[in-house]
Amino acid sequence: MARNLYDVGDRTPDDTGSWLNEKQEKRARVLPIGMLFGAMALAIGGALMFGWLLPASSEADRTAAATTSITDEFALCDDSRGDACVLGADAYAWRGQRYHIADISVPSAIDARCPQEADRARKGRAALLAMMNGGAFQALPDAADTDPSARILLRDNVSIGQLMVMKGHAKPWSGKPTNWCKG
Repeated sequence: MARNLYDVGDRTPDDTGSWLNEKQEKRARVLPIGMLFGAMALAIGGALMFGWLLPASSEADRTAAATTSITDEFALCDDSRGDACVLGADAYAWRGQRYHIADISVPSAIDARCPQEADRARKGRAALLAMMNGGAFQALPDAADTDPSARILLRDNVSIGQLMVMKGHAKPWSGKPTNWCKG
């Protein structure tokens, strides 16, 4: 039977009226645009609120993110804008930035007060070069130092600065001047 005027194939009416009991197609429900925007606003607000409730990242997370793995081959140089070079017994340049090792105190080659201090500074610089070229190491910002160029250098979780101390090329950082000329 024809259900509407456009069904051409069936021109005879159904005398039983069975077509009245057939389910009609339901109209698709349309979500009002205002409700859609309201739901989106609630979702965004909830996400922001959830972010504020989460704990802030810890110092360890920030340090881990700032840790740099260095695999470059270093050379001796005097240019603090060098690519990968050792400037002194506690200083190096990497990718155009100057850094210093934060956990040690070393003799000075420039302002040496005696020939022994200058000699120890030269040997310390050569030792640091050998240690930095001993394989990949990590450079971590020192959380205890306010200087942004201060770094702790670690290879296999062993401080390169502390290795310099053990080999006699440096002393642990104390903040006090060290007399490298005596004994």
